[in-house]
Amino acid sequence: MGITFALQAPVFGGKLRDSAYYAAVSNIIRILRTQSSLRLIASHLNTQGFTTPSSLPWTKGRVAEYIKSTAFTKGA
Repeated sequence: MGITFALQAPVFGGKLRDSAYYAAVSNIIRILRTQSSLRLIASHLNTQGFTTPSSLPWTKGRVAEYIKSTAFTKGA
């Protein structure tokens, strides 16, 4: 039931977090990306207490890099 997504650890930071982290961050980005700017997505992730895989605050550039580096897809 629903859409299945393939998640991979980002190339730029290696696998620094567990799969639950990547699933949560990817889901937030996936939900917001059609309606929100990268800057707003970064702000939301920071507000929710998420940092990047290397423990830095999210920025629009880091969100863009995460999307590019994770074989991020919208759906199957």
